[in-house]
Amino acid sequence: MSEIKDFIYLDTNKVSSLYSQISGGLVQSIESTQSNSEDSKNLRNYSFKVFKHEAGGTETESNQLKETRVSHHEVYNELETELFKHGYAAELGVDISKDEIESGEAINSFENVLCIKAEGHVVFEDYQRLTRIAANYEAITGFINKSITSNIKDTPEYIEIYNQLEESRLEIKAMKNGSQKTQKKKQLEIVESQLEELTTTRKVGAVEPWIIDGLKTWVNVFLPDIFNVRLYPFSDMDNFHIMSNVKREFFLEQDIESVHFLYGSVPTIKVSLLGVITAIPKKDSITFEPLKEFDTETIDEEGNEALSVENGFRGVFRGFDGLEAMVRTCRYPRIMVQPIAIYRSILPNPKFQRKA
Repeated sequence: MSEIKDFIYLDTNKVSSLYSQISGGLVQSIESTQSNSEDSKNLRNYSFKVFKHEAGGTETESNQLKETRVSHHEVYNELETELFKHGYAAELGVDISKDEIESGEAINSFENVLCIKAEGHVVFEDYQRLTRIAANYEAITGFINKSITSNIKDTPEYIEIYNQLEESRLEIKAMKNGSQKTQKKKQLEIVESQLEELTTTRKVGAVEPWIIDGLKTWVNVFLPDIFNVRLYPFSDMDNFHIMSNVKREFFLEQDIESVHFLYGSVPTIKVSLLGVITAIPKKDSITFEPLKEFDTETIDEEGNEALSVENGFRGVFRGFDGLEAMVRTCRYPRIMVQPIAIYRSILPNPKFQRKA
């Protein structure tokens, strides 16, 4: 028996597009037809007063049961097989080694293949979820800290210090000697600070409002509805991973909060990812300069005002390239892909096979 794929994410549009190109057509569904023939007697009794006569005969009735089912998973399996069969895909650790990535030789392979497949640990980065948490951070931490304080007040350590404070306050109130009273107050302040330290050291730290507001603005401007998945194929190579931006509608579990709850932000299981390569950062700086056409003296000549305006507007976009590079965080030796599928592959385990 071949492996079973437990799909977490499947971009059916991309599967359809690639499969139709590589196979010359697309099977939208698979229809299974089951025929069942049954012989039955069709006998009718006629009375002609003199004698009875059985008229009729034997007929064969054929029933067909048609079952139509969506075949996205099966089409994907065929697509993955065909991509590797025809040389459109490469697998990290199989076709491309860690040594090739470390040396930089893998860039040539990345540039000459459509898809990359890898298995490893993943990290989910849902920026929509991040902004929701940030917007409610103060209320959440306030609730947590009140719960912590409430629990601390029931501990023997807290009760002991609190009782010492109460005794000291009563002693101070009864004192008449000014110098003794002052000395006792200093001792009281020390005990009070100990009590404050006992509660504050266990509380969740507060974040200044400007940080929360800035975070929400940054995400809303540069990362609206972005859901990143980062896959690390080599556990001992921290600087390399595959970056991807998934679309929420292609998660098989449509409730994204359920995905977070089931797998966590850093899932403990390894998964496989197949994606179309979209960005291959180089070790050296980018040599392509889209505004180089304006590096000419003729731009300032009379009658070329349109060139100046175009240069100005297009230069605005290039001015934000630095900010966008900070957001995308796709730098050498990482690569960016558009995910086709994310799944956990399971091979049959002879140890758990039941025998009849």
